[in-house]
Amino acid sequence: MLAACGGDSSSPAASDPPPTQVDPPPPSAPQPPPLALADSHTDLVPATIGSPPGWPTWSGTGQPVGDIVCLTNINYHIHALVSIYKDGVRQGLPDNIGRSGCTYELHTHDVTGVVHIEASAPTKFTLGQFFALWRQPLAGSGTAGLAGPIRFYIIDRETLTPYTGDPGEIELTAQREIVIVSGTPPATLPRYRWPEGI
Repeated sequence: MLAACGGDSSSPAASDPPPTQVDPPPPSAPQPPPLALADSHTDLVPATIGSPPGWPTWSGTGQPVGDIVCLTNINYHIHALVSIYKDGVRQGLPDNIGRSGCTYELHTHDVTGVVHIEASAPTKFTLGQFFALWRQPLAGSGTAGLAGPIRFYIIDRETLTPYTGDPGEIELTAQREIVIVSGTPPATLPRYRWPEGI
């Protein structure tokens, strides 16, 4: 006698769970277009500055500021340039930074941003030392009262290079331009013609 076929007593196979949907990452903030130097040269004179200084007149006591001291002998004399842009407009720096109480080793004479570097012997000076003398903050999160993010560039011999390190460590060298950008960058950067004798 044949046994009756019984049903399978095992449980039905569980169905696979639906795949977990992964949300795409949020779009990253648009990157500013790369900066470029203008094709033609511009004279480095106060009239080419797009905005008067937005900072108060500098005053000093003649006391050392960190390693920056008053001038005694001038056997070393070079010039660098600090250019600050706010929403595409170049800002004038206060004239006579470092020229109150005495003339310091780092100082300005006018609003162009030319930094006079004078010492008794060849010495390494940095952007951080100049900003300490000026008593203004210097960082990627904000610089001299301008909102971050701040972008930094170096122009040496008409070659423009982005700088992503510590801005305070940027060395002030002969005819080096240091560009500081807050907000919308300029369409192009001036290709400055340095004055005779600088």
